[in-house]
Amino acid sequence: MADGLSTRATAAVFDEAAASYDSDFSDTTAGLWLRESVWSRLTPFIKPGMHVLDLGCGTGEDALWLAKNACRVTAADGSPAMLERVAAKAARLKLDQRLRTLRLDLNAPADAEPPIGHPFDLVISNFGAINCVEDLGALGGKLVRWVKPGGVLALVFMGRFCAWESAYYSARFDARAARRWSGRARASVGSQSVHVRYWAMREALSALGPSFRPLAVLGVGTFLPPSYLFHWLERHPRSFRALAQCERSTSHLWPLSRMGDHTLVIARRLDTISTGRSPR
Repeated sequence: MADGLSTRATAAVFDEAAASYDSDFSDTTAGLWLRESVWSRLTPFIKPGMHVLDLGCGTGEDALWLAKNACRVTAADGSPAMLERVAAKAARLKLDQRLRTLRLDLNAPADAEPPIGHPFDLVISNFGAINCVEDLGALGGKLVRWVKPGGVLALVFMGRFCAWESAYYSARFDARAARRWSGRARASVGSQSVHVRYWAMREALSALGPSFRPLAVLGVGTFLPPSYLFHWLERHPRSFRALAQCERSTSHLWPLSRMGDHTLVIARRLDTISTGRSPR
């Protein structure tokens, strides 16, 4: 489920989804658990006073968490309605001095970007915002500029294969079991759908290029199902706890790290070109 967007054509879809996004995803038991699992992986890299860029920030849950941890955050999204919610939350929590919002289309050419500011200590994009990007290589070029040398990049994206999704739809003889495999499909956002790209791991690592050294590849939603099945988890708390424990114990293991609804890649921006091997 994309946290934000990066195409102007789909802005209205995300504007409509903004009102219910938290209740549909962020505030659910599974949604909160998955988000906190990403936070736990990022915590070692968080330092007070660091500058952070949150790409496809959605309603701002990650940006607000970072601001609560004394970071200075730029929360960027293509949806004005999403950004309004971020600003309102920040004001309510008295975090507006640490957080600014920025309307940003990740598909826009570099010469059409709004002023981003200085390179950031950390750039994060959570829960599939970069799946709305058409040219991942072009985004990789922007990330080289946006992440300062020595800084950290954390991308959470939907990959080509989700074990839960394929099993769920295969059991129903539904063609959606294979919808991700071609790399292009429609994905539900609220009551509507948008065109998305499903990125293979090799595409993601290739887009980052030699300027980034991958530090970790982790599954997000390997044992816990996609958000359209969260209602089932709410009715079966014991199953949720068992699946969450499996996820906690195995999300770092290959190939499970590649089989989830999302995958988290953490990488460090280098001063020099790396010739090392990527993690499996």
